[in-house]
Amino acid sequence: MLGFQLPEHLQITESQIHEKMLKMAPQGVDTSEGHMYWDHTKPTARVAGELVEYTLPLTLMLTFPQFAIGPFLELHGEPIGVDRKAAVHATTLETFIADEGTIIPEGNIVLTLGDEHEESVRYSIQKGGIVDSSGEITLPIKAVEAGLHGNVPPNTIVGIDKPIKGLKRLYNPEAVTDGAAIEDDESYRERILERNRNKPLSGAKSDYVRWAKEVDGVGDVIVQPLWAGPKTVRVLITDRNRQIATQQLIEEVKNYIDPVDGMGEGKAPIGAHVTIDTITPVPISIKVKLVLEKGYKIKEVLNLLEDNINSYFSDESIIKYALVGAIITRTEGISDYENLLLNDATTNIALAEGERAVVSEVLHIDETT
Repeated sequence: MLGFQLPEHLQITESQIHEKMLKMAPQGVDTSEGHMYWDHTKPTARVAGELVEYTLPLTLMLTFPQFAIGPFLELHGEPIGVDRKAAVHATTLETFIADEGTIIPEGNIVLTLGDEHEESVRYSIQKGGIVDSSGEITLPIKAVEAGLHGNVPPNTIVGIDKPIKGLKRLYNPEAVTDGAAIEDDESYRERILERNRNKPLSGAKSDYVRWAKEVDGVGDVIVQPLWAGPKTVRVLITDRNRQIATQQLIEEVKNYIDPVDGMGEGKAPIGAHVTIDTITPVPISIKVKLVLEKGYKIKEVLNLLEDNINSYFSDESIIKYALVGAIITRTEGISDYENLLLNDATTNIALAEGERAVVSEVLHIDETT
């Protein structure tokens, strides 16, 4: 991104403003420090300097999406139909072990067990049911509050708000991964800039990528045109955490892009038959010996490095060993590195169609030997 350059007329300091004021003094007036004219103009110059050096430049920066933040960035997205993605409610399936005939009502709250260090996470039962002769039933649940806190490991949603007669045990068989925080400024900014660079083309690959990413909860997107013959398109997605997309998210994207095949009732043009599926994540282990710049700690640098490498992975069909090395050297806090391994090797990694690389771990070799 280009750096912001102030217009020439704003490149003036408080001392320059005050000097200009002193030169405008009436003839014969003492303008030396400590006298009335100097003392009266200095505060004015200070206020004007703050206005010119800080307030006006910041205001000017907010008029460009490259530099706008928060609600001001949203003002750039709204006129072109690019809204900030809302936080996503985590969803999963909950299994209830109970006596036959036990009624599990819709809307009841199940929860993780909190303690003095961590609050319980609450989930609402989305569809009730009756336990049959098998002694168990599995029902969909949804986090009461949206966000990442709804993502929990398996077998952790084991409490219930209102006891149910006949209920013996409850648990989530699988980890919850699809909860997501509200879209951050940088991700949102990139979508706004991408929309401005690439105007809608009524069915180009870039349109399908943009349409999919307009659905809350979608992360990476791969578009496969003509994948099953003429007028067919397959769109592969992950959730915002770059994990396998849930069936619910897949259906939301389908309903948004092409709810009825070929009828043009969604974003896709008439005649386009769109299939939505999930990307297969391919875990990549990164092992490397890092040389840090002074003042940086290994933990914070590893977290930043993981984010940078994942950003590189997001659009690549071949993970290039040399490019991963280049990303390492460009990461803040790292001055050099050696002994880089990708999945314990020093070669490129080719991905199959529909696969997307994702960092499984970043290990500093000194800590693992």
